Amino acid sequence: MYFMRFCLLSVFLFTLVSQAQAQATANMVIAINGAGKNLIEHSLPATTLAAAMGVEYLELHVVMTADNQLVVFHDLTLQRLTDVAEIFPDRKRDDGAYYVIDFTLDELRRLRLLSSTDGNEVPLAFGIPTLAEELGLLRRLETILERQIGLVLEIRQPWFHLQAGKDISISTLDTLASYRYSTAQSKLYLQCFDPDELQRVHSQLMPERQMSLPLIQLIGENDGLETKQGKQGDLAPYNYDWLFTNVGLRMVASYAVAIALPTKAISDPEGNVSLTGYIGEAHRHGLKVLAFPLNNSANFPSFAQDFSTLIDFYISQAGVDGVYTDSFRDVQRFIQQKSEQVPTPLVEEMPQLQEDLPLFFKNLNLSRPVPPDILPVDKEEEMLP
Repeated sequence: MYFMRFCLLSVFLFTLVSQAQAQATANMVIAINGAGKNLIEHSLPATTLAAAMGVEYLELHVVMTADNQLVVFHDLTLQRLTDVAEIFPDRKRDDGAYYVIDFTLDELRRLRLLSSTDGNEVPLAFGIPTLAEELGLLRRLETILERQIGLVLEIRQPWFHLQAGKDISISTLDTLASYRYSTAQSKLYLQCFDPDELQRVHSQLMPERQMSLPLIQLIGENDGLETKQGKQGDLAPYNYDWLFTNVGLRMVASYAVAIALPTKAISDPEGNVSLTGYIGEAHRHGLKVLAFPLNNSANFPSFAQDFSTLIDFYISQAGVDGVYTDSFRDVQRFIQQKSEQVPTPLVEEMPQLQEDLPLFFKNLNLSRPVPPDILPVDKEEEMLP
């Protein structure tokens, strides 16, 4: 009976250590903007480099062209990230912006994605990739590297596309299905700032296509920059306040597996957690909590010059389950090092168990099994019956 208790307790302790190690390495690390920090965001070369560097998840954004093609691009407008003003100077709207949706794919092929340099680097210029090109490249890289490369794919502002008569969600799902991204095993998450659209994707569009991709609900500010709601022609900024209630969390948990919050909503500049109770409630409803963006300590005065402390703050103190970052290798390295620091409990740390053992078991060295063929002769003799 005592020996059985010892075995059961040993198995229990081993399980606890394994779970602790798994939890320490279970945090999602998502490279924002296609891991473009080292090259150009959302470019095929950046994707290739990130895959070679061991990226876990790539964040990609999808927008639609005038001829209904899906391209991987962060903004609805082109002027910030391309040379569109030089190539098509007369194609801007009255607000001075050049919108992706006003250009065909062939026209976008003439543009170059631009990199910002500090004056010491050779400037780079790549083309805007289509979603199909990105997915095709990733599938090939998975074959070469013999591992899955995770994706977090954002459907950008579906309300804007619907105003132009384009259903970007349907096109995105159809393209994903053609590249065998259709279930949770695909290691692909769909995300969006629009709760109504995510519910539509979950309840209508994916069931129609026999798809079951996990969804991430992005939570923005109530300024209308990311999401608007209302009837066509009468749109107002979306109000996210309801998502910070128990009813809101229950609703989100019915269609999504995670919520993503801005880092500034999770903590203040002094390094105090603002949403401890909320994060706990989200976990209680079965939702993972992700933080974006976690880039460098410059935006966090209390963590100046110490990125590791900043990472530890959000993962260990704030309790988030993953981060979006442009320094994914640093975050991955920190999480790995932290997981290796998990102590392994030894039998000697449980004197109460030793006291309950019969004399025969007390005399055994239970702290570390040693192969019989390297035991000293006198020990072998002691163990003989």
